[in-house]
Amino acid sequence: MQTDHMKVATLPPVPSRRTPTHGAQNSVPAGHEANLPAGEGERRPGKVWLRTASVQRGFTLIELAMVMFVVALLIGGMLLPLSAQRDLRNSGDTEKALGEIREALIGFAASHSAADGKPYLPCPDTNDDGVEDRAGNVCTNQEGRIPWVDLGLGQTDAWNNRFRYRVTPAFSNNAIGFALTSTSTLRVCTDSTCAATVATAVPAVIVSHGKNGAGAFNTAGGTNAVATDANELENTDGDNDFVSKTPDLGYDDLVIWLSPNILFSRMLTAGRLP
Repeated sequence: MQTDHMKVATLPPVPSRRTPTHGAQNSVPAGHEANLPAGEGERRPGKVWLRTASVQRGFTLIELAMVMFVVALLIGGMLLPLSAQRDLRNSGDTEKALGEIREALIGFAASHSAADGKPYLPCPDTNDDGVEDRAGNVCTNQEGRIPWVDLGLGQTDAWNNRFRYRVTPAFSNNAIGFALTSTSTLRVCTDSTCAATVATAVPAVIVSHGKNGAGAFNTAGGTNAVATDANELENTDGDNDFVSKTPDLGYDDLVIWLSPNILFSRMLTAGRLP
C-alpha cells in the first residue's frame, strides 16, 4: 500500500507539436491562441503561426533630392522680382518682333518689283500712318518708322514705341531695284566711336529703343525725350552708324540688321536675282 509519504511520479511536459520556424519571433506566443480566428487556435502538426509585419515605405534619398531640387527652383523663381520678370518677357517679345520685321522685309523684296523688274525694299514711314513714304521713286527720308501696314506687322514694341527703320537708297529705289552688285554704307558698331564694327554694308537697320524709350518715335506721332547715353544717341542721330552692344545702365536699345548676304541668297532662291 502506498502511504502519504510516497513520492508521486511527475511526468515530463508534453513537447509542443508545432513545427518550429527559423525564428521564435515568428511563432504565436503561448496563451495568445485566443486572439486567433475560430478554429485556428488548435495545435496542429506541421502548422506554423506567423505574424504579419506591416511594411511602411518611406522616401528614398533620390526622391528626397528631387523634391528638394524642385522646391529650390520654385523658391528661386519667387526670389526674382516681378518687375525683372516683366522686363525679361518684354525684351523677349521685342526680340521676336524684330526677327519678324526682318523676315517681312525679305518677303516684301521677294514680292515687289521695281520698274526694271528687280526687287526693292520699302521706304520708312515718316508720318506715322504705317505706310511707306516716297517722293517719286525714292524715299522721302531714309530713316523713320517701320511701315507696319505695308509689312502686315504689329505697330509697336513691348514698351509701346514704334520701331525705328533706316534703309539705304540703293536698296529702296522702286525704279531701279537692287542687284547682287548693290552696296550700302550702313554699319553697326560696338560703341558710338565706331572704332570696331559688328556689321558693315547692311541694306537696312531696325531699332527698338528699349524700356527707357529714349529718342523713340511714340504712338502720339512725336518723339520721346532725347537719349543722354552716347551709344543710344548714336541710334537716333540720323546718320549711317548704329550701335549694338550688351545692355547696361545707360543703354538698353535692341538692334538688328538685314544682312546683304542673306538678302541676296533669299532673292536667288526665290528667282528674283540675278
